[in-house]
This record gives sequence, structure tokens and C-alpha cells, in this order.
Amino acid sequence: MSVRTLALRSGETSAEDHRLLIGSLLGAADDPWPLHRRGGLMYAPGAADLSGSGMTATIRPFSAAVTGRSSPLQGSYLVVSTEDVDIRLEDGPTSGSRTDVVGVVVKDDLYDDSDEVLAEIRVVDTEEDETYLPLFEIVVSQGASTGTDGINWPSQPGASLPGNIRDLRDYTSSAGGVVSVPSVSARNRMGDVRDGTIVHVGATRDLYIRDAGDWRPVAGPAADAALDNRYEPLGVPKILHGGVRITHDVDHTHRLYNGVFRRGTQRVTFPSGFFSSTPTITVAVRSAYPGTAMIASFLDDSDEGFTIYSARSDTGTHTVTWTAVGT
Repeated sequence: MSVRTLALRSGETSAEDHRLLIGSLLGAADDPWPLHRRGGLMYAPGAADLSGSGMTATIRPFSAAVTGRSSPLQGSYLVVSTEDVDIRLEDGPTSGSRTDVVGVVVKDDLYDDSDEVLAEIRVVDTEEDETYLPLFEIVVSQGASTGTDGINWPSQPGASLPGNIRDLRDYTSSAGGVVSVPSVSARNRMGDVRDGTIVHVGATRDLYIRDAGDWRPVAGPAADAALDNRYEPLGVPKILHGGVRITHDVDHTHRLYNGVFRRGTQRVTFPSGFFSSTPTITVAVRSAYPGTAMIASFLDDSDEGFTIYSARSDTGTHTVTWTAVGT
């Protein structure tokens, strides 16, 4: 049938009809097939946040649209996870490391000949699974197991991801709606993005529109900075400054600090396009107890931002102020 509709009393509506017609309410994908929709999570604070223990990953609740990839007429599957889901990863290999992708997998025998009809959250078999939405990529080190403290996980859901885990979460919205994402890095992960797509970045309070394959700021600090740049004389320095509150909960040992001290980190992201090159950065600890608040430094600096590293002799918190000067 070439023309399909819902809610006609005289007609029959199949599951495929439902997926195609409900999917028409989602934003379009940048795909040559006009019925394909943008898959992804429906953004909400904490949606599909990751934590874990030992060899078990835990994914928080979320809503998502998973685009069928076995047939151009398959449509989109709406999936809701209403409670935390645990995924047990296999122990690490005897040599080298292994990379697992955890995601939402949909099996539909009518299209993929899998003999299954289900949706689940698990480790994706990229050779066999056709329809899935990736969430996280996890590197499992050699010999990792529950008995060897397992995998290095975030300290809690929503905390910064350690170096062995990569965030793959992508986001979507209804057709014509604003796609909300938590950060600039989440915006940059978005695939299948058509020109005209509007995205709001929560971390920076910026609104962007997709234009000729690039993200152009239209409202918020990044748009203000882009407008200012039009009128600033060449070479006049630009300044950003701020402060971040850092919790120190990672134990380290060092002979210069009489054994154990606690470290905390925080990423600072500049408004997109504000600096044209890496600025000069200074950081300073603000504390009434300088013997307890020991040091603040930074690494990974670029025109997009930098990472603050801070240390204390206890597990408390303090503020680190920062200034960035550049052009």
C-alpha cells in the first residue's frame, strides 16, 4: 500500500503503518530515503546516565526512538525504559583489551530474520544486530573481572566518564522542534543532521541552527560573541572568566604530600567560536584554608576549553577561579 493513514474506521492498520506514521512526527534524517527519521534519545536530565560496579553497567531510565535499519519501510521504534537496567559484561580477555558497545537493540523477525521480536538494553553485536541505538563504548581491559575490581566506572550517574568509556548518546526531537542536548560534545556527536535543525545546548545556554553543514549560533553567549567579533578591531584581546566548585573524592599518593591527597577535576567549555586560538589561562584556588586546599592546575587547553585539576588534603570542596585571555 502506497498511501497509509491511522484511525480510519474502514481500514486496517498494521504495526508497520503505526511505526511509519508515528515516526513522521519525528525530525527527518539527513538521508536519501525520505521516510527515514532521526533516531536518538528524548533529552531529559539524567536520561540513560551510566554507572556501574564490578563488571555490571547500570543504565538509568530514558525514552528513545530507534530507527529501523533492516528495511527502508521499517519505520522507527519508540522505546521507553522505566527503571534502571543492569548489563553484565563478560570478563576481560586473556590478552589485550576488548571494546563493548552498550545500546538499545530492537529485533523484529519480519525484517531481520532473527526469530525474535523484542527490544532490550545490552551489549550490541555489531555483526548481527541491525537496528540499534548506541549509548556507550566501554573498553574492557585484559583480565578484568569482579574479582579484580572489574571496570573503571563513573563515581555516580551523571559524573564525568573515565578514559575507558566514551559517550555515544545521540538525541532527537519531534519534527520542527528544538533538539535539547546537555553539552557541546553531545551536539557534535549528532549524526544525520539536516540543515535547518535547531539545537539548544544546556551547558552553555546557546541555541544553534544547522547551516550548510555547520552549527551557527543564533541566540545565547556564543551568538553574542560572534556578533561582538564582527566589530572588534583585529588583535584586541578577549577575556572570559569564571569559577567552578570542585569535589575532591579521588585518592592519590605522592611523597611530596605526606602520602594520600584527594584530587578532583572539572571541564570548562568556552562559547563556541569565542576564541580563534588557544588562549592564555590562569587558575587559582579560593579557600580560607590554604593548607587544606593544596593546588590547582589545568591541562587539555584549546580554543574550545580546558580541564581543571585540583587537590586537597581532605575530601572537601572548594572553588577554583579561572581567567582566559586570547583573540
